[in-house]
Amino acid sequence: MRRGQQETILAAVCTLRTHPTADEIYEKLRKDHPKLSLGTVYRNLGALAQKGDILRISVPESADRFDFRLDKHEHMICERCGRAYDVDVDVKIDFREPDAELKGYDLVLRGICAKCKM
Repeated sequence: MRRGQQETILAAVCTLRTHPTADEIYEKLRKDHPKLSLGTVYRNLGALAQKGDILRISVPESADRFDFRLDKHEHMICERCGRAYDVDVDVKIDFREPDAELKGYDLVLRGICAKCKM
């Protein structure tokens, strides 16, 4: 799988469409790519995120998740099942530090998804 590792991993992120973790991507790919290591998945996900091909969603006290959707949007993490969901949020930032320069923000919402509430 050496040739095209990043493309294969990127395709898995896009195919899963569930904001997968590195472990979930590894589990999906290892059947067809038995020589693939979890470390290779982690390294390539990091490289893809650094290049801007995918988004890394940092989840406090949990594994990072990865998103193929590159437009500005936020995420909700279900506290029961752990799944991540896309959320469109209108955020107003009232930044009161006159000499500082805000370069961006990350917002992760926590709650219970509709499926888990049932």
